[in-house]
Amino acid sequence: MVVTLVGFIWETELAMFKIKHFLDASEPDDGERIWIEPIGITRDLREMCKVTNVLSHYGPPVSLWEWFEKHPDGYEYFRAQYHEHLAKGPHTDALKELVFTALRSNITLLHQGDDPARNTATALYEFLSELEAYIHPE
Repeated sequence: MVVTLVGFIWETELAMFKIKHFLDASEPDDGERIWIEPIGITRDLREMCKVTNVLSHYGPPVSLWEWFEKHPDGYEYFRAQYHEHLAKGPHTDALKELVFTALRSNITLLHQGDDPARNTATALYEFLSELEAYIHPE
């Protein structure tokens, strides 16, 4: 599988995910815009930022997220702990469905972090890419 990074848009030969800060402008090719931080988002912000789904349960544990907010240089640790949480969590089948959805249409994962390359959405994308390598469309 070939993965290219173009302006923080990751395209693989199969699935298409975009990673954006939630305040970045919505574009026609964003597809479904999913908030994946472990905290909620207000209705006003949701409407203003054109968030189509709030899937906070796919985010990292709040304690890990708070740790990362205080230690932005600890991305590798954050990512490893978050991936372990996802792998052992109850949402594996739903995450596979998210990958299958991205095979058919674009999905934009929205984050609130300051670093466009090291944030919750990027870490989730990396997990989904690894998951994609082990699943096949039915």
